[in-house]
Amino acid sequence: MDGLPRFAAHMDWSQSPWGPLDEWPVQLRTAWDVVVACPLPMCLMVGQELAMLYNDAFADLLGTKHPMAFGEKASEVVPEVWEHSRVGPLFEATLASGEAFLEESTELVLRRGRGAGEDLGYYMRSGSPVRGAGGEVLGVLHVVIETTEVAERARALARLATSLAVAVTVDDVSKVVLRQAVAAFDAISATLCLPSPAPAVWRMARRHRIEQLSPDEERLPLIWTELSEDLASIVSTALDRSDPYITASGEVVAVPLHAGRGVEAALVVSREASPLPYDAKTVLSAFMELVGEALSRAVVYDAERTTAELLQRTLLPPNLPQSDAVSIAARYEPVSEGTVAGGDFYDSFFLPDGRLAVVIGDVVGRGVMAATVMGQVRAAVRGAALTNSDPDAVMQALDRVVWDLDALWPTSMPLGTVRARPGMAFGGELFVTMLYGTIDPENGDVVVASAGHPVPTVLSGRQARSDGRPRAVPVDLAAGPPLGIRGDRPAHQLRLEVGDMLVAFTDGLIERRGEALSDGEQRLMSILAQAPAGSPRSVAQYVMESMLESSAQEDDCAMLAIGRSPAGHRRAAIVVPPMPESVRAARDWARAQLVDWEIGEGDQHSIVTGISELITNSVLHAGTESHLTLDLDSGVLAVTVADSGNRGEPLLTGADTMAVRGRGLSLVRAISDAFGAHRTSAGTTVWFEVVVDIEARRAAEEGLQTAVVGGRPSVASAPPNGQPERANG
Repeated sequence: MDGLPRFAAHMDWSQSPWGPLDEWPVQLRTAWDVVVACPLPMCLMVGQELAMLYNDAFADLLGTKHPMAFGEKASEVVPEVWEHSRVGPLFEATLASGEAFLEESTELVLRRGRGAGEDLGYYMRSGSPVRGAGGEVLGVLHVVIETTEVAERARALARLATSLAVAVTVDDVSKVVLRQAVAAFDAISATLCLPSPAPAVWRMARRHRIEQLSPDEERLPLIWTELSEDLASIVSTALDRSDPYITASGEVVAVPLHAGRGVEAALVVSREASPLPYDAKTVLSAFMELVGEALSRAVVYDAERTTAELLQRTLLPPNLPQSDAVSIAARYEPVSEGTVAGGDFYDSFFLPDGRLAVVIGDVVGRGVMAATVMGQVRAAVRGAALTNSDPDAVMQALDRVVWDLDALWPTSMPLGTVRARPGMAFGGELFVTMLYGTIDPENGDVVVASAGHPVPTVLSGRQARSDGRPRAVPVDLAAGPPLGIRGDRPAHQLRLEVGDMLVAFTDGLIERRGEALSDGEQRLMSILAQAPAGSPRSVAQYVMESMLESSAQEDDCAMLAIGRSPAGHRRAAIVVPPMPESVRAARDWARAQLVDWEIGEGDQHSIVTGISELITNSVLHAGTESHLTLDLDSGVLAVTVADSGNRGEPLLTGADTMAVRGRGLSLVRAISDAFGAHRTSAGTTVWFEVVVDIEARRAAEEGLQTAVVGGRPSVASAPPNGQPERANG
């Protein structure tokens, strides 16, 4: 005899308000015997004060309130919920009227003991009167079953359906499934197993319950590994059965998934050893159907996306030119995660006379058609600018290109035919906007013109703001007609002072349905005005994320940030092979650069630690060479690690599949002043910035505000192997 039965057997009931047990009314004594013997949480609430006498299972619900709660008034034991309309008043009504109640689902926030926090839970509860020989109500018999896990599984299923509705790629669907499976089945881990593009090879991605990933880490590609031998037989068994496979202990649940086109997949859930609840088995059926349909759509989408993705990888520049005088960062955000083909484009290149040409534009529509035209227009910009870099000459040359594209595009599949899709023929409606300009790194002179494109904004540097200039000022530029339509596109001249930044963007950043364009422009100007001082990379990330958080994105958007650097701007870059020993070599190289740049030892330690984590992450999870860049600008040391990892293929062999993703990146965020991660047209880029203390250099910079290092491309701006450096941001 353990627990409350033993406690009750040794209790001096004669000192209680109800007297010795053998003097209780037989009905009340029988009810108490039922409570003690019942395996369910049960409580006998006695008398007008509704004193609580309960069993072991009910004591578990009370937490540390037991044993002090035994025999106390219910209103004093659970004061945090007693006044709730579905708690105290129900028991009091049963005591007064003798009418029983049944609450199938009540949401309550309980405090389970002294010093304990409040827990939100769901409960099924009943109250039945205990009547004496004369029909009077002696107390209330209360049975309660916590259904929080059941409710959580239902919510996880609802979240799964909602999230899968907007997940378009296999990678996107996989992230959603892993995240929701852990919640739905109270899993230690969830593993999704899919066929690999390689013949006769399976891949798997895993998520653990203890993982807490930030939004930046969630955007990174999944870690795919080759399917381990211990899972292969479990997956095979589930697929052969075409029905969930559950081990006798309940520790492993394998769910077969039929993704269409003959593609089979499986979800394997690892749990604590316990029987799988009946409601969880019901959830499995809905899980199989929802995930199977989503994977089927995603497989088709990925197949159709292949051409567009190849176009995007070749048509958007994987790198942008950098110099000691000018830094450039670019961001491109598709309208939905995983969608990579669109008409937005950007580019930058040095002209023969040393000036820098910058261009950003937008071809109407999305998909292969828009991407194809975008690539042709972008290539034509380079050809025209290298012949005559004057904005008016470039725009006129592009007019002819757009006319020819519209006239020469195949019309064998016009809109309306069975094989046609929107955008397959333009019919005189090819619409291209573009902003083009040149920058002289020597003095910051800018000449820019717009063909129907949103005007850029100048962010003033510290020196300019000290003279009273506003933080963000739109360029006073008259936008002419889009390319392909005759009209005047007047060029505007301005000067970027040291520390200033020119920010250009496509209309997807500011346009929203049901909203005036001026509202989006005003929202952008407000965010730009509040942007913290930083590099083009950090400013681009801040603006892009702030705009997309403030209102839902409805179209692809691109952004360019071009900053004029002060004297003392330093840059170095190397290529890191995908080998474990490369991590130490990268650390040693970076420390030597930091010592040469007179960075303090404290900052050196933080920076080298961050580099070690990023290179390790790239070596393990990308499996490709990485481009490591150090960039010292105005007292801010920026580190960029860019890889060209292929999304959705098995990348690891023999790796520790229990490793938790995200700890390294969380550490980098903790030790840095700014952090970001995103996909580029060539792979994944992760970066961080640290404000370093270089008093001597800062004093020299303040005395040389107008002195700028020569603006031609420097030797340090390219990695030692001669390959160009990747774009910042």
